Amino acid sequence: MTNPPVPFTVLGGYLGAGKTTLLNQLLSSNSGARLAVIVNDFGNIGIDAELIANQHGNTISLTNGCICCNASDGLANVLDDLRTVADSLDHVIVEASGVSDPVRIGNYALPFGFELRGVIVLADAEQVRSRSTDKYVGDAVISQLRGADLLVLTKTDLVGQTQLTEVRTWLGETAPGTPIVQSAHGHMSTEVILGDIAPTPVTPTVVASHPVDYDRWSHVGAGPIDRSVLDAFISDLPEGVLRAKGLVHLSEDLEHRYILQVVGHRVTLTQDRQWTRGEGRDTRLVVIAAPGTLDHERLTASMCG
Repeated sequence: MTNPPVPFTVLGGYLGAGKTTLLNQLLSSNSGARLAVIVNDFGNIGIDAELIANQHGNTISLTNGCICCNASDGLANVLDDLRTVADSLDHVIVEASGVSDPVRIGNYALPFGFELRGVIVLADAEQVRSRSTDKYVGDAVISQLRGADLLVLTKTDLVGQTQLTEVRTWLGETAPGTPIVQSAHGHMSTEVILGDIAPTPVTPTVVASHPVDYDRWSHVGAGPIDRSVLDAFISDLPEGVLRAKGLVHLSEDLEHRYILQVVGHRVTLTQDRQWTRGEGRDTRLVVIAAPGTLDHERLTASMCG
């Protein structure tokens, strides 16, 4: 395995929440990332015909360089196979079955040498509340929502503003403190889903097809910072933060750079490679949040200690 380990993201949500639509959109818009996508059953994912290069057994080769694996024979077996080619992967995505526990799937990451970046659970704006009270599936729906690091409210284009406000309020009460981002027509920025954001002061503009203009803050600081300052900064992040990413120069370890990842409540700080000669040993951070939730001056002051 490479250091740091390959990122591992779980997409969960009950049947009909929109996982397949979102995943296909992500694959169609992928611009070079070497992805491995694991699905429970190929019948659950409508991979667009133009994305398929060829298929052999339980693996589909995609024209964008990604691969898609069938996990019906066991997730552990698939992950064991992927571990042997980890150096050629940028990210592993698991589309969890609608009736499965996405948190339990996320726990598979570490034993196989992958790094869990987040459990993202989709919730259908039209049906999630009625599903949650169903005597057969209600407990599973609630469990999935409460286990999420990030909630994606899907199919928002199919409900009115009043219903949308009500379901967001309900989600906030059901999974307190978990960030919520909205998705219409299956569109969602890869920056939010995969954390594919550049830890530099220049952040990419939001793609026009995404209806939400996310609030962004970035920082570049010369010289090392104390771990206590970084921890205080992370603790001070508001609830609206969806993703944060950065390269960190820690005073406690001057020889290595560290990679910071924040997905909702989940925070990881991983030791990366050694700094190279002549490389600018700056701390570079990017934060993406729901519109209007970031106090830029406060974040800058917090980062500066």
